[in-house]
Amino acid sequence: MLSGDDLQRLLETGGDVTEEAPVVEAEKAPAEPAVAPLAGEASEETGTVLCDGAVRMRSLKRSPERGGRIGDGCSIGYRTQEGDPLEEAELGSERLPWALEVVAKRMQVGDVAEVVATGEHALADEETVADVEGLERRWRFEVATVAAGTCLDKFRLSVDERIAAADRLRERGNQMLKQGRLLRAGDYYERGSSFMDVIEAEDMGMPGGKKDAKAVANNRRIRECQKPILLNWALVLMRRKRWSEAERKCAEVILDIDSSCVKALFRRGQCQIQLGSLEDAKKDLQKARDLDASIADDVEKELVKLKRQQKALDQQDRGWAQKALKKGLADERSKPKQPTAQDEDDIDCKVKDRGPPELRCGVDQFRLPRTMSFDAGLSLPQV
Repeated sequence: MLSGDDLQRLLETGGDVTEEAPVVEAEKAPAEPAVAPLAGEASEETGTVLCDGAVRMRSLKRSPERGGRIGDGCSIGYRTQEGDPLEEAELGSERLPWALEVVAKRMQVGDVAEVVATGEHALADEETVADVEGLERRWRFEVATVAAGTCLDKFRLSVDERIAAADRLRERGNQMLKQGRLLRAGDYYERGSSFMDVIEAEDMGMPGGKKDAKAVANNRRIRECQKPILLNWALVLMRRKRWSEAERKCAEVILDIDSSCVKALFRRGQCQIQLGSLEDAKKDLQKARDLDASIADDVEKELVKLKRQQKALDQQDRGWAQKALKKGLADERSKPKQPTAQDEDDIDCKVKDRGPPELRCGVDQFRLPRTMSFDAGLSLPQV
C-alpha cells in the first residue's frame, strides 16, 4: 500500500514513480594490525628505537611481497643514499656498519628505512675514530637484493660448522675488545655463544644408562668452544660494571663446563665482592688460589678489597643499630608514665563492708553486737 507521501508524488508526476536506490556506505578496509616491537625495542611515532636508544629506525617504504628473513651470513645488496650504486656486504662482516646490520635483520628485500645511529653502532668494524661517544650518522638504507641460501641457521649446521662460526665470532670479539669497543665485543661473544647452546642427546634409552659415544664427544667439543667465549663475555661485562650479568656467565662455566676453571672462579669472586656476597667471594678466590698458586698475589689484592668492604659494611650496620636503638629509646611509648594530680583524683577506691567484728571461741563462733557486755554472774555452757 502506498503511503500518503507516495500517493501525492504519484499524482504530481502523472503516475510515473521512480524508486530511489538506497544509499549504501562503502565498507572500510580493515586497518592493518600494528607490528609489535621485538624484545628490547620501543615503538615511537617517529619509528622504532633499538639497542637502548643507540639506533633509531623509521620505515620509508615497505615491499608488498614479504620474503624470508635476513640473518647472519646473508649476503645483501644495499644502498645508503637514494640513487647510489648498489654495494654488497655480508651480515656480520667488518664492512657493514653495526646499526645497518641490526636494521637489516628487521627488513625485507625492497624495504627502505631512515636509520640514525650513535656511538659504536655508527661504525663498521674496519673503521676507527677518535671520539666514538660523540659520533652520530644517518642513512637512507635500502635492501635491494639478498643471496638465497646464505643465512646461517644453527639448527641446520653440523657441529663442526657451528664451532667454526662461533670461533670466527670470538676472534672478532677479541679484536673489538683490544680496541676498547666493549659493546661490539660483547655482541660478538653473545652471538658466538648462541651457536653453542644446541647440544646432542647423549642417552640412548638403553638399559644400564649407555650413552652415545659420538654425542658425548661432540658435546665435549661444544663446551670447550663455549668456555673461552663465556669467559671473555664476562670480562666485557665486568669492564662495563654489569656485575650481576658477569657473575652469571662465570657461573655457567663453573656449573656447566669446568668446576675447577681458575679464571671463572677468580672473576666470579671479583663480581661477588662488588655485589656484596663477601663470603661466597672469599670461597671462590681461595679456591682459585689453591688451584693456581701463580695468582696468589692477585687473590691477595682482591681479599684486601673484600676486608675493606666488610669493614665498611660492619660500620654501616653499627650505625644503623645505633640509630635504631636511639630511636627506640626516644619513643614516647617506651617512657614510664608519671601519674598526675588529675589521675590521682580519678582513682576510685572502695572498701568492702565486712560487717560487725566476730568473736571466735574454740570451734564455736559467736557474733556479738558492739554494745554487748558480759555479766560476771553469767555462766556459759560447758564446751
